[in-house]
Amino acid sequence: MRRVFSLSLLCLTASLSLASPTTPPPSAPAPACVLPAGPLPTQTRAVFLLDTSGSMRGIGDGQANIFERVKVSINNYVRAEQPDRVDLVTFDSGVRTQRGYDFPAAAGRFNGDLAALRADGRNTYLYQSLQAALKPLSGANRYLTRVFVLTDGIDNDTSRSATAQGALAAFKGRGTLDTLHYVALGATIPADAARALAASSYADTQTVPVGEVPDLTRVATGDGLRTVTDAGKVAAPYLDGTPLALASAASGVQLAQPTAQGGLVRLNVPPRLPHGTVVLLCAPSSRAEAPARRVLLRLNIGTDPALAWLNPAADLTLKAGETVNLRYRAAIGLNLDGARVGGVAGTGLEGVLEQQPGSREFTVRVTNAGLKPGRTLTPTLALADGRRLALPPIAGDEGGRVLPAAGSVGTGPSVPPTLPVTPENSGGPARFAAWVLGGAALLGLLFFLWRRRQARRLAPAARVSVPPPAVEGIEYREDRTLALVTANGDVSSVNMPLGGAFDLGQLASVPHLSGLRAEQHRDGLSIINVPVDLEVSQGARLLQSGDVVRPGTLLGVAVARLSRAPHPPLGSLVGLGLPLRLLADGVTLHVTGPYGDHAFTLGAGITDLGEAFQAPALVGVRVSSSGPRVLLADVPSHLILSRFGEPAPLRPGTYLPPASELTFLND
Repeated sequence: MRRVFSLSLLCLTASLSLASPTTPPPSAPAPACVLPAGPLPTQTRAVFLLDTSGSMRGIGDGQANIFERVKVSINNYVRAEQPDRVDLVTFDSGVRTQRGYDFPAAAGRFNGDLAALRADGRNTYLYQSLQAALKPLSGANRYLTRVFVLTDGIDNDTSRSATAQGALAAFKGRGTLDTLHYVALGATIPADAARALAASSYADTQTVPVGEVPDLTRVATGDGLRTVTDAGKVAAPYLDGTPLALASAASGVQLAQPTAQGGLVRLNVPPRLPHGTVVLLCAPSSRAEAPARRVLLRLNIGTDPALAWLNPAADLTLKAGETVNLRYRAAIGLNLDGARVGGVAGTGLEGVLEQQPGSREFTVRVTNAGLKPGRTLTPTLALADGRRLALPPIAGDEGGRVLPAAGSVGTGPSVPPTLPVTPENSGGPARFAAWVLGGAALLGLLFFLWRRRQARRLAPAARVSVPPPAVEGIEYREDRTLALVTANGDVSSVNMPLGGAFDLGQLASVPHLSGLRAEQHRDGLSIINVPVDLEVSQGARLLQSGDVVRPGTLLGVAVARLSRAPHPPLGSLVGLGLPLRLLADGVTLHVTGPYGDHAFTLGAGITDLGEAFQAPALVGVRVSSSGPRVLLADVPSHLILSRFGEPAPLRPGTYLPPASELTFLND
């Protein structure tokens, strides 16, 4: 392969290497920023035009063997940016392969095809190959596209059937925000290609030194499509001091600062911003000849109209091993077939979608199986049509532990017990002896349980702890702050959010107020929901959903059933809310509440659930594993454990049903 190199030009362009980004001119103003008209893309696409001529392996007139490292760079980009579609086009004497992959379903096929690529071609027919790669691209209303041209040579097609300008003109399906990045791998950029790229409004050129491989995430930094869940921390990957501009069709969305600082920028947004509002963030390029950087921001800050979140006060800060259930109702017409929880692979979070066939209501069960404390991740609901609906951010917290798989003891592998095999011709005496031994064991167990019941009658178990004073009043002060008033007159303030709905029981860690939801209103405190088993009164009038409480009001609180009555501290279970249920799944027990659940796998012997869950209110509830089921060994006097939906209490010596309800006594 013949090449033309200019040492002086190569040295000049090498100064533009990605390894040392330049500082934008101090006088560079914020670019003009206009939100494109018409439908805007909702997904991303990456197109790689990869040179597979032998020079990429240092053969012929090649200068370095970089092909395998370029493939790694492509793979790293796909893993980091997670585009919804990838097109991989290889070329030498024209297009060799042209394949498309819809992610994440085709991730395995893409990895296999990329690994199998070989650089053994004889020519670099760049322009006709670029034309063939750009011509079929369409779907600008759906995809925001980035095209990467990766080559270490120049076009050597002697037929001149295509030109650089003609190749770029073939991109007729280009969207307004699509970009093309021509990366010269240790080679000069041909003059005709440089002129054509500079004349376009969407392409730029970059050169890396001989033997080096670019980080493609940096090649395209500062443009594309991003989802924003926190208006105070919007990614702005530009040098500090870079002037920014913002375009928005929604009123009230503005930049809180005029320049990028620390790779971030803050936005001012109105309190009732519609979910999915789109804005355009613009910044000047670090090089005068390159087009301005533009990134489309989709602000998923409000509530997605496609989903109604049914328990917005759920505890989203999880310790290791903790689980939260996010309950939703899908909008009419939203197809959940094939939906899954996305954005959690390899993060330490585990997400499961649970839905009854034909129901619009569903649950997303998120478990912290290894998310580091202090780290926050935003899972998504990935629909079969490619849409991704943002779920609330989940934060890791200190403490907790990830329980081993059921049945594992110690560090060695579990070995199933070996059952004795009785010969078919075994005699009657052996069978009779087995019956006698089994009957003796059963009588011994019944005698043990009878003795324990007699002991409980003679000496009732002491109360676990003195019940805390019950909250009997809620004070909404003149300064629009909240305080709780206990039965003995103590007053404690509640850190109430300035905007948005909140659950007072969850906010104040008072379980028997679970489900009492309110929101700051222009005229006072707007009551959103009052549970049916909780009475909140203003004087002689009971409050209902929709009432507005004026500042300077004292409200009374009374519970209507024992399961919500004040009780000994719940300890680590306080974030679950009330009422609590006990679910038996084999030898794994789940304590569940309105906002989540905690799980524990029983080992050998008797387990005290209060100690296992670090919850004083459950001390004295003792169980043991009996084969694949759980046997109730003891119940303390301060609570009742009953089969869900039935008033009769469960007695020691019986097996736990699949679902039981915990009722705390208040005497």
